[in-house]
Amino acid sequence: MINKGSEWNVWDLHVHTPASGFGNDADYPTLIENLKKSEADVIGINDYCSIQGYKKIIDLGGVDNKILFPVMELRMNNKINHKNSTATDGGVSINFHIIFDNSVNVNSIEVEINSLECKFDGGNESKLGHVTSPEELKKISFDYFETIKKLNSSILKNKFLIWVPYDEYGGIDAIDPVNDGFFKLGIINIAHLLGSGNQKQIDYFLSERCVNDVGKNIACLKGSDAHQLDYPFGKLRDRDSKPTARYCWIKGEKSFKALQHLIVEPIDRVLIKDKNPIEERINTNRTKYIDSIKVNSVADYDPKTQGEWFNNIEIPLNPELVAIIGNKGNGKSALADIIGLCGDYSGSHDDFSFLNKKRFGENNGRKSSNFEATLTWKSGNSVTKNLNDKVAESVPEKVKYLPQGYFERLTNNHYSVEDFNREIENVVFTHLEEADKLGKNTFQQLIDFKTLVTEDEILGLKNKLLAINKSLFEKEKKLNPEYKESIENQIQLKDNELKALIEPNAVPNPNDDPEHAKNNLIINQKLFELNQKIEDETELLIFTTNNKSNLLIEINNLKAIKQKIENKLKEFEFFKIEIKDELLKYGLDINTILTITSNLESIDRVLTVKDDEYTKIKVLLGEENSDDPNFKTIPQKISELKLQQATIQNELGEADKIYQNYLINKKHWEENRNKIIGNIATSGSLEFFKNEIKYINEILDSEIQTERESRIEVTKEIFELKESVLGIYKSVKQKIDKIIKENAYLLAAYPIQVEASFVLKSNFQKKFLEYISLNKIGTFYGKENAELQLKKILEQSSLDTFDNISDLLKSITNALFVDLRDTNNQSTNIENQVSDVVELYDYLFSLDFVDYNYELRQGNKSLNQLSPGEKGALLLIFYLLLDNNDIPLIIDQPEDNLDNHSVANILVPFIKKAKAKRQIILVTHNPNLAVVADAEQVIFTELDKENNYKFSFKAGAIENPVINDCIVKVLEGAMPAFNKRKLKYYESI
Repeated sequence: MINKGSEWNVWDLHVHTPASGFGNDADYPTLIENLKKSEADVIGINDYCSIQGYKKIIDLGGVDNKILFPVMELRMNNKINHKNSTATDGGVSINFHIIFDNSVNVNSIEVEINSLECKFDGGNESKLGHVTSPEELKKISFDYFETIKKLNSSILKNKFLIWVPYDEYGGIDAIDPVNDGFFKLGIINIAHLLGSGNQKQIDYFLSERCVNDVGKNIACLKGSDAHQLDYPFGKLRDRDSKPTARYCWIKGEKSFKALQHLIVEPIDRVLIKDKNPIEERINTNRTKYIDSIKVNSVADYDPKTQGEWFNNIEIPLNPELVAIIGNKGNGKSALADIIGLCGDYSGSHDDFSFLNKKRFGENNGRKSSNFEATLTWKSGNSVTKNLNDKVAESVPEKVKYLPQGYFERLTNNHYSVEDFNREIENVVFTHLEEADKLGKNTFQQLIDFKTLVTEDEILGLKNKLLAINKSLFEKEKKLNPEYKESIENQIQLKDNELKALIEPNAVPNPNDDPEHAKNNLIINQKLFELNQKIEDETELLIFTTNNKSNLLIEINNLKAIKQKIENKLKEFEFFKIEIKDELLKYGLDINTILTITSNLESIDRVLTVKDDEYTKIKVLLGEENSDDPNFKTIPQKISELKLQQATIQNELGEADKIYQNYLINKKHWEENRNKIIGNIATSGSLEFFKNEIKYINEILDSEIQTERESRIEVTKEIFELKESVLGIYKSVKQKIDKIIKENAYLLAAYPIQVEASFVLKSNFQKKFLEYISLNKIGTFYGKENAELQLKKILEQSSLDTFDNISDLLKSITNALFVDLRDTNNQSTNIENQVSDVVELYDYLFSLDFVDYNYELRQGNKSLNQLSPGEKGALLLIFYLLLDNNDIPLIIDQPEDNLDNHSVANILVPFIKKAKAKRQIILVTHNPNLAVVADAEQVIFTELDKENNYKFSFKAGAIENPVINDCIVKVLEGAMPAFNKRKLKYYESI
């Protein structure tokens, strides 16, 4: 037996024939022709107190391509009060229909129904078989409960169903709920099906409220109630009894067993709708539904060599839930692997449990290379692959396959959750709009791309941050009391140096004597001129020396600037090369979009001028030779002048010599005094140190505060760039949160939540403490204490907002300036505790310690805390409930990785939810899963190892007797559970 199992078909179980009084035997051929043209696939031939119409149609050869059921409509003799009438108005008559199994011999049915007790309107009793005239048939009625009891005691037990109208003509909705509510409830309890086309009413009978009120759910059917030969059977009527484009769709095989299945699984099996409930979904996605899988041996293959295995195997697949069952080692996973291979499974070939190189693919495909499979889609497209082919990494996957081995690896890996997270991220990625995916194929690619873009911007900000941190640290060092004390000591030293300078004793100028001056006029004039020249040359030497230093600084600065420009130009060219191919995809030329011009000639000209000046100065200072052999350097000129000065001074008298020495010594004294006093720009001078003390006392704190504010503003810019990446996670979180909220009732037994936030990088504590000198007095003195103090700060902090991060940074840096171990908050010095302050600042304020966290949690547990079974449940929830992909989902034996609680509370309800939007193929060695998940198709596989490894299968609906037997065959020890469900099929009927 091979078919697609439960499919949606139009059922019309309420079609009357001339036996209902609107025609004669001559009209049946016309009726049959119209039935053939009907849109209904399954038709109930329904007449009053009789199956004569059905019998007549069967005698005439039936209706080609239609399934017919004998249906008998009876009127209850149980009189009940009408809900809208008074007691004096009389009761309401209720109809009920008996649908008989069409596999039962029609004569046997007729024998049993003829024995049913009936009552005439006048009160006389009879048996139905004794009432023959049409007039009498209109006057009889039946006891609802006794009629069912009688049928259940006959050979028709389990061969009939009771269908009671609810809000239709003769329906039980008319019963007075106050006076006859219990009677109404009794009718519903015994009924197998109700008649209603009202969606509100249909929803009620499928709700939990109905289970509480009535004790069960019950399916509602609707028929045309056609009393015309030319009625378009299948089409339901409107309020004016005119045919509409609405039909009663029932999912199942076109058999009586399908109706019986509605008693067990009434939900999602019947719909009143204008179109096939799944056809519209398939028609718009025909490339995403597998129609069939075919496996065969290659040409010239001799089955005697490696076994028969797959010989002309072709399996049609249902578009909803397909359950592949069978005993261990009987080819279940083989089918899943083959479909996965043909559907371009994107994982590793080693994940396959059948086609891998240790089993069917052993010895480089000694067996597998002899077989090929063809996967055909609803679109008509097909793909054929040799079973020795390897999975294609570069081809987009057309099915999502979770092989057993891969599933186990994901859920049992206790050391890393990276692979598991990757699977979750794949699902997450499906929730992004195409525009938000930025052309990327995976969630990680998108995050990497977005991060790369922001990191480029962050890098520029880090350079800005580095400059601030260097400047700030230099200022913060001056907060150290020892620094201020050292400056004060320098001032004291300079004062002492001033006091230690002894001014030369004054010597009278012999030239104050006019006679003496007159005699030495010429020599004094020469000395004066020489002294002036020496002083001028000395000043020129100082000026030239300073000019040389300044020129060297300017030259080096200009060269550095030129190098920076050249580096940026190279960087820009590299950037153009990097994005060139991306732009070419859109027909765009990078050179027309980005251009940069530079002209370094002006810098070179200035450098040339300054280099010439520098060379000339070096010649003046005697550091380079002059081309002019007569050229004299400034030091040479000073030396010659001093030599002349000494020669003339030797010509002076003793008094003049003493006076000249006095002038020289006083000059030296004044120079030394001025050097000690200096000015605020002269490093190491008294005025410089006094100005530094004034700066520390009056300006330092303000400048530090300003630079700290500038730094935190840069950090805020970095935060905002990082937040743009986190925004991707948050966007997806919102969408998933919505789905979780909408399915809260399904997730009640397994609450999940998604976190999208900033977190500390896992190595933060280790890296931070590496900067700290743990043997220095301060908040972080000692390893254990340091870890405790850092933990305290972190526990009081959050990374939710920038303000929170800013507070954390302040807390950490404050702990380096104040000893938090001391109740008095004793001040400490950061440079004493930190090995490289600027590097630590860069690490903290560039937010290098902040990581993106996209975490899935089950209750209060993170992924690392989940057991393998809990991980398996979580993974299935994502693929069955949260995955936006609509390609087929294939799962190989998930129950092996779940506990019983998860199987009952996750696998079953979520599979039912998922099959409403995608085709699901579930491989299981527990057929109970197929039963409780209400699989549309069950494929039972067998591999006869004793018969040359011959593979065979059966396929059909759960309710099919052949498939029922297959399920029982596999269940073995689980039979009690199945028997309990079997009772629901038959014992209650």
